[in-house]
Amino acid sequence: MIYLFLDADEYLLSRRVAALKAALGDPEMADLNMSTVEGNRTNVAEILYLAGTMPFLAERRLLIVNGFLAQLDKRMAASKGTDGAAYDEAVRLMEELRNAPETCDVLFVDAGVDKRRHLWKGFSQGKGNDERKVPGLADLVKDKVIVHEELTTPDPKQLPGWISRYAQDNKIAIEGQAVQMLANFVGADLRRLGNELQKLAAYAWGRRITAADVQAMVSDASEALIWDLTDALSQRDGRKAMRSLYELRRGDANPFYLLTMMARQYRILIKVKDAVSAGGGNEYDIAKQVGESPYPVKKAMQQARAYRMADLQAIMDRLLRADFAMKTGADAETEIDVLVAELTQRN
Repeated sequence: MIYLFLDADEYLLSRRVAALKAALGDPEMADLNMSTVEGNRTNVAEILYLAGTMPFLAERRLLIVNGFLAQLDKRMAASKGTDGAAYDEAVRLMEELRNAPETCDVLFVDAGVDKRRHLWKGFSQGKGNDERKVPGLADLVKDKVIVHEELTTPDPKQLPGWISRYAQDNKIAIEGQAVQMLANFVGADLRRLGNELQKLAAYAWGRRITAADVQAMVSDASEALIWDLTDALSQRDGRKAMRSLYELRRGDANPFYLLTMMARQYRILIKVKDAVSAGGGNEYDIAKQVGESPYPVKKAMQQARAYRMADLQAIMDRLLRADFAMKTGADAETEIDVLVAELTQRN
């Protein structure tokens, strides 16, 4: 079987490869019947040779080809015509994949194949009576020569559903509020989400995972407390700000960590305010644009209304001065206290 994975999520891809490897049978023999080649160090001839190699004391082999199709696609796009070497390689690949032996599963793993170009759509070679149509990857998928599996990272809106399905598949009981909180805190890092769910399941020890468990155990839950602090700062609420600061210190957050996290939050505020000003959409759309999880983006969208862009730039300058002071002898705890007091007084 020939598989095509385009722009696959790293975690989903690793699980799929592990399943295909497990299907080879005995792990020791499976290792002897696996080959991996990198796109910048191989060619069509080698790929076809490896695909045609007979399994060793097993029924099947597994060949993983990383990044070759994207490179071939770019070489074809750079050619002056369809009679160049890159196109000839594509012709050979498309033709011979149809006759690839069934004893080898070939996995093409690629990012960046342009579906508007010839490798995907197909092309013509020759002229007049000698002209022939060469199929592209799309044709081989349509003809079921290639199995195109989409393993893309879920959209932020779909993350809670993914978490719930993962929990169900792994017999992990979790409350709906905890699912949403986990999606907000971690975002679309599926490998980390899986690890966090396993950790939470061990912590809950047979009972249903609650939102309080996520708050206590997920490492970025402290980010929520930082947002509580910046919430208070944006509202100019000194009492609430000092209470949030106390909660963070009670959790052993040291001054340098606090300053780093505050700077991070204000950088997010700047990015989000800029995206909102440009008509960026809802928190899910903006999260994609600025490269953050929906949770901090939603918080930033709420807080950004309280600031002008010039205010945020001035705050970043003040954080920089605090960092310099703390690194050159000022008492770090006092510097944070003064900083928080000043930020609640800004107009």
